[in-house]
Order: sequence, then C-alpha cells, then structure tokens
Amino acid sequence: MKIGYIGGFWATNIGNSFYNLGAVHLLENVFGKNNVSFIPDPPQEYWSRIDNDYKFIEKLDLDLFLLTGPSFNLELISVYRPIFDKLKQCGKKIGFLSVGASNYTESEANAVSEFLNEYPIEFIMTRDSVTYNLYKDKLKTKLFDGICTSMFLNDVVNLANVNDDYIIFNFSPKKEPKISMENGKYSTKYSKSPWWWRPTFQKELDGNKIVRTNNNFFIPKIPILHKGKGLFYTKDMYYSDLPYGYLTILKSAKLVFSDRVHTCAATLILGGSAMYVKGSARSHDGRNNLFSRIGVKEIYNKQCKLDFSFINKEKVKMLDFLVDYKNENN
Repeated sequence: MKIGYIGGFWATNIGNSFYNLGAVHLLENVFGKNNVSFIPDPPQEYWSRIDNDYKFIEKLDLDLFLLTGPSFNLELISVYRPIFDKLKQCGKKIGFLSVGASNYTESEANAVSEFLNEYPIEFIMTRDSVTYNLYKDKLKTKLFDGICTSMFLNDVVNLANVNDDYIIFNFSPKKEPKISMENGKYSTKYSKSPWWWRPTFQKELDGNKIVRTNNNFFIPKIPILHKGKGLFYTKDMYYSDLPYGYLTILKSAKLVFSDRVHTCAATLILGGSAMYVKGSARSHDGRNNLFSRIGVKEIYNKQCKLDFSFINKEKVKMLDFLVDYKNENN
C-alpha cells in the first residue's frame, strides 16, 4: 500500500514540521520507508482564492491519502472537496492522522462530519480527546483517540548539544509578555500598547540570557515590524525555514516559554521543560487541547516536563492501530 501524508507548510509556520517529521517516521515504521511519500499541503488560505495553483495531489499514484493538523474546519470543505471528489472517482482511500478541530463547536463538527461522510474515510486518528469526543458519534468511520505525532520527534532527529546557558522566548512578533519570577512562580504580563507599537524586548530572566525564535516567515519589507526595534533585530535571535536548528536550540534550552503549541510540544518530547503562555489570538483557540492529552495540564501555569512512561505507551497504541489497519488491508 502506497501512502501519501499531506503535511503543512513549513516556511509560513515551522511548527508544522515538528509534527510532520514525527508522522512520517510513524508511517514509515508501519508501511515501510519506500511506501510513504510526504506531500506539501495545498495553498489553502494563501493562494486558494486566486485558484491558479497546480493541483497535483489528485493526480498522484498512491493508495491512501492522509491529512493532518488542526484541519477539521470549514476551510477543509472548501479546499478539499474538489480533491476528495477526484480521489473518490479514482477509487482512492482517505484518512486522517494526528488531526484536531479548529473552533471546537457543534456547528463546525456537524458541517465537517456531513462533508466527510460523503467519502470513503478509512480511519481518523485524533491528536486530542476533545476532538475525538466531538466527532466519535458523528462520523461513519473508525476513530482512534491518539496523541500528536510531534511526540515521535525524539525517535526521528539526532541533535547536537548547544554549549551555552539560555532561556527560549518564542512568541508572536507583535505580542511578547514580560516574564518574571515572583514567589517561586513565573509571572507573565502583557503590555496594553496597540499591536503596531514597537516593544522594548526583555533582555534577561533570572540572570539568564534570552534567545528568541520565531515560527513565522520573515518579511523584511514591513518596517513597522522589523526596522531597528523589531523582533528580528533583537540580540540572539534565531530564524530558519528548516526545523533542525529550532529543535537543536529547544533541546538544549534551560527553559522554554512560548505561545506556540508545537514549540512547547517539541521541547517536551526532546526532554526539555516548557510553559505555554496565552497571549496571541491563536494561543486562545483549541489547538492547545493536545496538552491535556499528553499529560501536561499544568503547562499554562508552570514549567512542565513529560511523563515518558505514559507517552511511550500511547505511541505504542498508535503504532498497533496502524499495524492492524495494514494487516486488514493487505
């Protein structure tokens, strides 16, 4: 069986690569390296309104197409209906791996379920239990209450240690909090300045150097974001369009503070300590439901580490589920 894993853009959000790498590793373990192809996600909100992209996914010579990420939303319907229609006509199979919702509402779940029930969906593996419980009685296929495939990152990458002492700040360029230690706990405070105000960035925390990373793409032609005092001009700033430098820096950090779900998830699975700080608009949506599923419910209030005994058991369950599916369809 030839598998096509449809992952997310990396250049526009490097966090997509963290669960993409884990997913490809998991699939290759089950179906064999030569039977798994990584496929970039279609343009979606960036280019789909122009509708001039080359639609190659529906033409691929593969048997099973797997979608991923927080894709259970209304955009899934508009972007994937023509693709799914073509795949259905050609007798291809469709599935979901490490999938989450977006708004986590009944209306969203009803619309997505009605859409998906039109197609031969082989299985759906969720990345958080809220998504699983929201969809388990709505979809006409097998659902599995899984964890995010970023939890397989430690099986994929071999990273060097950084010989330095530092703390990571990874926040929206427009909304970074002031973090301090108060009464033995980390306290976070956001400025009330408007988004276009160029902030004064914190230089240290408890005597530790701050290294900043950014998950979004760099647009040097927007002076209000970048000129002089912008995030990309702060000392010890790191940016890349590939994941490996990020992962190396996260792995060796003393602590990581972030409003990005997969920065925290990657840090945790690489053995580090992370705290999730809500501030930016996306940090308040349902993406962070995956933290409860991997056993770090307190990550909003303090630095947390993973219970690897628990995580390893959950990873085996996911592997076994896919092996069973493979054996049933040989």
